[in-house]
Amino acid sequence: MIDIHAHILSDLDDGSEDMEESLEMAELAVESGVEIMAATPHSNQMGRFENFQSEQLQTAFERLRMVLKKEKIPLKILNGMEIFASEDIAQKIKNKQLSGINGTDYYLVEFPFDADPWWIRECLEDIFDTGKIPLIAHPERYFCIQDYPELIYEWVQNGCVTQMNKGSILGRFGRSVMETAHILLKNDLISCIASDAHHSYIRTPHMSETKTALVHIGGYGYAWHLTDENPERIIKNIQIPLHGRRPERRKKYFMPV
Repeated sequence: MIDIHAHILSDLDDGSEDMEESLEMAELAVESGVEIMAATPHSNQMGRFENFQSEQLQTAFERLRMVLKKEKIPLKILNGMEIFASEDIAQKIKNKQLSGINGTDYYLVEFPFDADPWWIRECLEDIFDTGKIPLIAHPERYFCIQDYPELIYEWVQNGCVTQMNKGSILGRFGRSVMETAHILLKNDLISCIASDAHHSYIRTPHMSETKTALVHIGGYGYAWHLTDENPERIIKNIQIPLHGRRPERRKKYFMPV
């Protein structure tokens, strides 16, 4: 498997606290069948976790790779970041302060859970204007998607790619998130599944339970598509084919367009 979203770099955000925990996370990932992982520290959270492209950030990636090799843990680490959406996100992309997964055109971007869908769409359009592809992190956790899952259909049809958290499928973020996750999966609106791992003891990078759940939902080919095939396309900068069906509306009242 390929995990394109994990907070395994230590002492950079609210993920791994030190190198020892990073190694424990790596061992858990490998044990569950993960061979490649994109390390995606929170970025562009001003005054909290900025983590822009820098020599210091690159050193953190290289240090983890070196220690994994020394400890003989067979996990390949790729560069990445989970970018917090902002009004100036396009300019920061142009300034090369922000980067895509493994240096590709796929930019992993997250939004506030209570973000207005109008504003989300504007940010997505700003990213497209730079020639990059928005890879929307855990859309099932956003309140507007829980109310109006058909919004994701519109964004995917416009060229966005989506990443669901493994815990969402299993109910780890509550019933509403789990229900939304299954609606999105049922309608083929998710491009890939990732751990969004933060620690070795909670929200871990162990992926086998989720892959088993995906097999139960759609079979082995379906699980492989979401945990191997599409993540490989992302890290190799290959276009993901258009996918998705418009889900039925969950609310009786009007959806903002």
